[in-house]
Amino acid sequence: MNKINFLNIELEYNEKVFRPTLLSEKCALNTNFKGKNILDLGCGIGPLAVYFAKNGALSVDAIDIYEEHLKFAKRNADLNKTEINIFESNLFQNVSKKYDLICCDVSGVREEVAKLTGWFPEEVPKADGSGANLILNVIANSKEFLKDSGELVICTTSFSDQKSIFAAFEQFYPNSYQEIYSEEVPFSKRLNQNIDILDRDSFNEKNGINYWRFSIFSLSKR
Repeated sequence: MNKINFLNIELEYNEKVFRPTLLSEKCALNTNFKGKNILDLGCGIGPLAVYFAKNGALSVDAIDIYEEHLKFAKRNADLNKTEINIFESNLFQNVSKKYDLICCDVSGVREEVAKLTGWFPEEVPKADGSGANLILNVIANSKEFLKDSGELVICTTSFSDQKSIFAAFEQFYPNSYQEIYSEEVPFSKRLNQNIDILDRDSFNEKNGINYWRFSIFSLSKR
């Protein structure tokens, strides 16, 4: 069995699942989760859910649509002796509770970019050609599942239709959202080799090095 260290937490995985990334780590470290009831939406193999449960969350529910992710999330919860309610749901489809915090790390990468980078194994569900469809769905429907003054933490990348995402922020969370973290990441060799298929607005070039960007936003229910 393959193992990976996520912020000093040991997680098991195989070649069929999405492994936690730098974005996952920054999401864990920049989210105010202690003492809160949390929904980890798009939990993958469970890095965020396990991290939250081990470090002071009041309760954690974790959902994903992909059976292999759910299998490993349950295994990793047991491996780390954490109590997490893990169940299958296509975004909010099977969710019935309200939460203090919804943490959403679903794909914000356009389908063609996801394929060329190799970040996503073939079987793992991906975003569409805009890279924004999953994120837009979450923004539009999340308030129903947040308690009063609850918070949605959502991750985005420059490899998606950010104009649509910001428009959704304004529509559903007007004047109640803020960027809490952002970082530029140098292109991998595969990205540089396929730069001709990328939207020029999706990356920056500095001193001969190409960078893509990820951001984490906090949206508050008022």
